[in-house]
Amino acid sequence: MRPDKASGSGLYERDYYAWVQDQVDALRQRRIEEVDWENVAEEIEDLGKSQRQSIESQMVRFLENLLKLQYAGETIRKNNARGWHLSARDARLVVRKLLDQNPSLRRQLVGMLPFVYQRGRFAALGKARLPDHAIPESCPWAVEQVMDDDFLPGSAAMTRANSITIKKNKS
Repeated sequence: MRPDKASGSGLYERDYYAWVQDQVDALRQRRIEEVDWENVAEEIEDLGKSQRQSIESQMVRFLENLLKLQYAGETIRKNNARGWHLSARDARLVVRKLLDQNPSLRRQLVGMLPFVYQRGRFAALGKARLPDHAIPESCPWAVEQVMDDDFLPGSAAMTRANSITIKKNKS
């Protein structure tokens, strides 16, 4: 423990990095009496929130790009489609990695979708210079579709996915 450390909580407020180093040291050496339990618990909880926020951020990115692919005007879409496709694929790749590292967050994707869709919608409206009514307020796709690498609005894969959905609904 550092001699300048008055208390775990005090150091936490004054010098976060030094507090982290002290807490790591105390935990590794099993000096439980020196652990600032309240702040350690809060930081661990925040780590979990951070993982969820990272997934949400990437979902916003790929939804924004999917929406631009679906709803942007022909000229802007023609000039930007390749970049939007690649950005959507990259964001999905990042989400998959985060979900592999945090599999319990997989079951939260459905609950995340309405919020991340709204954020992606606002971004797409702004970047594609579309009026509010141009993009639906509710997500037109299921989580399974937006997470599917083969799903890209306007592509043959989307047509295939829509025909599968139609066939399922008729059954």
